[in-house]
Amino acid sequence: MAALAPIQLIQPQRVDFDTTQVTDWLDGLPVIGTPSPGGTLAGAANVGNGTLTVASVAPGTVYGAHVVSVTAIAGGLTYLSAADPNGVVTARGAVGVPLYAAGITLTLAQGATPFAVGDAYAISVVPAAVDITGLVFDLDARPSTGAATIALKATSGGLNPAIANGGPLGVIAMSVARAAMARLPVKPEGYPYGITATDPVSGLKVPAFYGLIHHTAVPAQIGQGA
Repeated sequence: MAALAPIQLIQPQRVDFDTTQVTDWLDGLPVIGTPSPGGTLAGAANVGNGTLTVASVAPGTVYGAHVVSVTAIAGGLTYLSAADPNGVVTARGAVGVPLYAAGITLTLAQGATPFAVGDAYAISVVPAAVDITGLVFDLDARPSTGAATIALKATSGGLNPAIANGGPLGVIAMSVARAAMARLPVKPEGYPYGITATDPVSGLKVPAFYGLIHHTAVPAQIGQGA
């Protein structure tokens, strides 16, 4: 199967901002990443000394620590279960055969000392930065979610971009001049905004960030109405 394009790995993230009419809007956004294995850790009280191997982590897998536990030993088989970072069981299987658990493909293999019920391993799933080089990011903020009028626009394209594209770092940052922010009416309760990512080559366009821009007259008013 062909590898996914960077834009196909983008998942919408909510981020709210505090801005003012008298300052430039300089804010970095969270990394645009795709789930990847961050390592495994054996439980300190484990009896068995087997090996946990993670073959792959699929896009959309929940970030955090997924726990694989030995649940039973019967009929010559050692049974296990996997749970996501919220403690929800996502799969059940057996030691020695591959298991697919909520995006993670893994195998727990016996070692010289067999596993015992209660043995456990943690799998860390962390974001790996997506190379967003060449993608164009556009922001529009509106007076309300149903409004047709646009209160503020910004883009990473053109000659004077107001959104910086970090390329292989997988991050973007706002760089909107205070002149533009001064023209934006005060709205402490927030302007709903969305940032979309567009691939000029394929024409694909997806949402990247959304949330509220809490806009006040001066920094001392930040937090009012938020």
